[in-house]
Amino acid sequence: MASRVEAGTLGALDPTRWLSRLASVAAAELPAALDEIAERVHEVFAVDIVAVHVVDETDPEEVTHGYCVGASAAAQALAPLLTPDGLDPIGLGDAARQAGGPVIWPRLVSEPAEIERLARLADEGGPAGALHRLMLDAGGVAVPLGTPHQPVLGAVALVSLTRESPVPESHIDDLLALAPQIALTARNHQLAARTRRTRQTLEGVISSSRMGVLVSDLRGRLSIANRAASDILGLDLEPLVGHPMRELVSERIKWRFTNPDEYAERVLAVLDDPAREAIDDAETVDGRSIEHASSPVHDSSGALVGRVDIFTDVTPARSALSEARRLATERAELLEREERRAQEEVALTRAAHLMASALTPSDIHEHLLDQAHHLAAACDKSAVLTVGRRGLVVPVATRGFAEETVKRMVFRSGEGVVGGALAARRPFVCNDAEAEQRISSRITGPEGICSFMHVPIVLGDRVYGLISVNSTQVRAFGERELRVIGELARHAATALQNALQFEQERHIAETLQQALIAEELPTIAGLELAALYQAAAGSQVGGDFYSAWPIAGGRLALLVGDVSGKGVEAAGMTAMVRYMAEALSQHRRSPAGLVGELNSLLHPRLPDGIIVTLVLAVLDTAAGTLRWCSAGHPPPVLIDAAGNQTVLEDPGPPCGAFEDATFTEDLVPFREGDQLVMYTDGIIEARRQGREFGEDGLREALRDAAGEDPAQLARSVYAAARTWCGGRLADDVAIAVARRTPAA
Repeated sequence: MASRVEAGTLGALDPTRWLSRLASVAAAELPAALDEIAERVHEVFAVDIVAVHVVDETDPEEVTHGYCVGASAAAQALAPLLTPDGLDPIGLGDAARQAGGPVIWPRLVSEPAEIERLARLADEGGPAGALHRLMLDAGGVAVPLGTPHQPVLGAVALVSLTRESPVPESHIDDLLALAPQIALTARNHQLAARTRRTRQTLEGVISSSRMGVLVSDLRGRLSIANRAASDILGLDLEPLVGHPMRELVSERIKWRFTNPDEYAERVLAVLDDPAREAIDDAETVDGRSIEHASSPVHDSSGALVGRVDIFTDVTPARSALSEARRLATERAELLEREERRAQEEVALTRAAHLMASALTPSDIHEHLLDQAHHLAAACDKSAVLTVGRRGLVVPVATRGFAEETVKRMVFRSGEGVVGGALAARRPFVCNDAEAEQRISSRITGPEGICSFMHVPIVLGDRVYGLISVNSTQVRAFGERELRVIGELARHAATALQNALQFEQERHIAETLQQALIAEELPTIAGLELAALYQAAAGSQVGGDFYSAWPIAGGRLALLVGDVSGKGVEAAGMTAMVRYMAEALSQHRRSPAGLVGELNSLLHPRLPDGIIVTLVLAVLDTAAGTLRWCSAGHPPPVLIDAAGNQTVLEDPGPPCGAFEDATFTEDLVPFREGDQLVMYTDGIIEARRQGREFGEDGLREALRDAAGEDPAQLARSVYAAARTWCGGRLADDVAIAVARRTPAA
């Protein structure tokens, strides 16, 4: 042990030897290192206690203490109460640190700071009483410790526990002289402890990481390898710590990957460039997907200190991603199929509506072919063939076929592919006409047809014909096309059945109505008559009618009416109304009386929902009068010779609607040159953009036709209504005109 320094002098101290003693402090942990430093100081100063403490620069509340306790009984008694952490019971060092200079406490327990410290210890349950007794006669000195990088590092204190051996004040100068060397040693051990803790923390984090971590130093040697890296790479890396990374990659690690040479080339290229960062994917020989990230490591000053390689097993994530992509693809395909199916359903619904709206078989044939080409994208040529009475199957509508081919498209029912499909009532599909030996090339050859479908059109219990869809591509038609064309054929069958029935009913109704509407009007002296009837464009025959017949006394009965409904039923009701009215006129001279009796006859005979409106006028040329009765019908218009118009308003209820209905009649003059215009509501209800032609439009048309004869006037009124609605009237029209002429 070095000789103790006498008070006030360091002459006996060998500086070189003392510095060597400080440098030889070997304790790993900071508290033990501070204890050794205190021992080295105690070798110089003969005191009871040497206390050294340092403060953590990041947390001033964290203070580490070191002590050296002398051999005296008082010092040994105090030793158990001195701990490396917690509150230092000797507050002398803290006072010097806080003061920033030397502190002398001749009697510790008399100092306010120490009294407060002991009181705090007592509050915390510490041995404040024992400390007070042991330090009752204690005194000492302390100086702060600091370095250029940490000016407030801590303090060193010298304490004597007896009054007989007080610490000389001269020791302050000696401590101040030794303080830089003490501070340097304490700071080095503080930094070493922090580095050690940091490394332990880092190694703990690395070892607990699920990612494989390899750390190499500036010389390119492996310095850290965690367990996860060994597991991922399938190598025991712990014995390889210290080996060059280039050697490990070239000789050991690369063989763990499916493309070893390529992998090694990429990794070595990164190792050759210390500043380079890289992320790469690789597959291991045991089927793992690995993400390899390599980055340089820098210290706080930015200096390069090594490299870290991180291996992440992304197999579960890649598998999940692959599965998610597969599911997404399947879902997209499903959605696409559903969308396509929905579009097909919309297209089929539209096709069904178009065909159902068509009134003739030829229109339906055209719609059917239009939709077949639209829904079967590969369709180049198509045809609708029907079965005739003699069993011949002939085309009635074609698309894309040459005229000469169409002429050859005549088949017999039950023979060949076409006849067989009709006889079996089942579709026939061919996706390679050349390879199918039973397929005749009579049609397919000249047209270059490679694929075709024949789908029968069945109406109830009979086969109407078939739709043939053809393509110049091989294998052009599959289940989808067969399903879609089959649906089209079913919709076409329904529409054709309705159209054929409609045509039959229309033919009957037209025949009946033509028989009911007088082709020639009667000739009455003093009267010029004209009438016009026109069914609505594209509709069934309706219930509008007109009639004129002579009655007793040289008079003329003129009748215009409207039976609601269409077709045969409306035509039949029209006939009944007309013939009843003519029959009743033989004994009913009054228009109101005739309409009243007609009402009584019609009421029990009208089907539900049928309404009959009419206006009956009786023209008497001898008396020059006009009598009329209206049963819910639009009012006639009387035009005098000067062109003035009078609307004959006096409507009653519809005829036949109410059993006890009463009807009235009116009488007006009917002079030479006067014209009576009677019409049905098809004229005034003509529409354009929601607006009706109306009675105003009728009167304007009549003014424009002033001076025309009755026939031309009727045509002019009809033409004006057609022009108003764009050329297509939505309802039937009947117009009757009577003009008073000079008597012969």
